[in-house]
Amino acid sequence: MISFKQESLTLEELEVNLSAELIAHQEKVLQKYSVEKEKECSLPSLHGTIGGKNNQYADIVNTQFSDPREFIAHWVRGFIKYVGKSKSSPLRTLLKDDEFREYTFTFLERNFYRNLIERTRFKPNQSLWSIWFGSGNLIWGLIIAPANRGKQWTNDVSEIRRAKYQYWTIGHIMETGLIDPESEYPIKFSKIEDLMTFYRSVLKRVSNSTYENRFCDLYMEYLLYSDAPMEEPFLIPEFRYLGLEKNHEHRLDFTILNPHTRELIGIELSPNSTHMAVSGIKDKTQKKVNEELSAKWDKEMKKRNDYFSSFDIFILTFTDENLKDIDACFIEIKKYLSARLDNPIILEEELERLKNI
Repeated sequence: MISFKQESLTLEELEVNLSAELIAHQEKVLQKYSVEKEKECSLPSLHGTIGGKNNQYADIVNTQFSDPREFIAHWVRGFIKYVGKSKSSPLRTLLKDDEFREYTFTFLERNFYRNLIERTRFKPNQSLWSIWFGSGNLIWGLIIAPANRGKQWTNDVSEIRRAKYQYWTIGHIMETGLIDPESEYPIKFSKIEDLMTFYRSVLKRVSNSTYENRFCDLYMEYLLYSDAPMEEPFLIPEFRYLGLEKNHEHRLDFTILNPHTRELIGIELSPNSTHMAVSGIKDKTQKKVNEELSAKWDKEMKKRNDYFSSFDIFILTFTDENLKDIDACFIEIKKYLSARLDNPIILEEELERLKNI
């Protein structure tokens, strides 16, 4: 297996070296494989046996790998879990052979570099592969790799890891569109200005809250002055806890899923007049008022706990005192929208640098 210390090699040179290493041992390894299978086998059959179950062994759809060693380690662990005790698998015996094992690991290393973006990108929690937002009958979806199958929207799992856009960003929406659950066609936008018009004229009007409407306006202004609007997280209004269920149970006023920092932030604009108000207070005893306040508090806490346990979303709340200056509240939110990792390593930039070494 090629040493991972060869940092000066480009991807093309790495593949050439790894392929040469495979070719050098191909004939003997294929012979060993044929003997184990008790028939003459082809090279595609050998390679299919090694790499055909990468997802089962290494869970490549959900796992982000930092380097080839980690990928191979996951593959080996998965192989042991699923096949290690199966006497019917030819690899069970062959991987004990030094030459065959080295060939297998070299093949997997080459696979890692051939699929570098897919192997190293951030893999979100499966609960966030499809999210639904809105109120009443006005519901839209944001799906990582949307596919309409049997008149239902779902994800094309094979495309999730291949997506070139950052998840949940403006670029994501410009590529996939938003999903109308009652239509087999996504809502597409030819330019960002069209998406902004849709946000301002349609999504904003779902809410009657003056606070939420102001947030929508400030978000549009934020996008307008962004140096890289395609990379900006989409400020999701009314993220529904139960998705398309009519009895939605919970909604968040706004949600930021920042793929750059992996921060998942829910935003609640919570004046007491709507969240903790008790009606007919003059006709109720203090005990009854306290009971109703306690029930409302429990409901608010359940909402926060549910979003955290299901989606790992932390909820930031703005109270009456905060909302006296709604613009100042949005300045706080801009920190989460604009947050990027310190000195982030952009894969595409690094690949271009490799070409010039």
